[in-house]
Amino acid sequence: MKKLLMAAFVFASLTSAIAQTSREDFKASMERVEKLGKLSAPKTTSVTTLDKLNSEIGDSAKESMKISPLLQNLYYRSIGQTNDGVTDVKVKKPTLKECEELALRIFSQSKNVQAFAANVTSVSSESMSVTNPLKLAKIGSAVKYAKNASTILGEESVFQTKAIKSIIQTVKSAGNL
Repeated sequence: MKKLLMAAFVFASLTSAIAQTSREDFKASMERVEKLGKLSAPKTTSVTTLDKLNSEIGDSAKESMKISPLLQNLYYRSIGQTNDGVTDVKVKKPTLKECEELALRIFSQSKNVQAFAANVTSVSSESMSVTNPLKLAKIGSAVKYAKNASTILGEESVFQTKAIKSIIQTVKSAGNL
């Protein structure tokens, strides 16, 4: 009887941990990934720091676009479903090691995004010092790209952090069965 109550408690705990991250959250994540894929990196400008920032943002966007599908796969595996939502008892549950490896990538990504957010304002003000009207259009486009991409990356980074935390919590509690 105690084992049955314990199993029911663990199941309830797992359900609440998984419920923290839902299918709708992953759908929104995939929409952000699509937006990142549609953003095109601007051409180089005369502002070196802006060009460097946009290059780093582009690299980070590519990494985020790789992480999100992996995270979604871990989520579905942790709840015992295939990617199309079909319940499958044969799905291999994610291991703690897999989750921790992805968590390291997500942590690195979130640090990059924080740095971008801090740099966008300083680069924007530095870009305002350019007075050549022919260069201003390129610079304006590059600054707009940096702001848009860093905003999307920030939202995706917050989601990825929350989701991997939830998945790790689920995997750890499943190990206690």
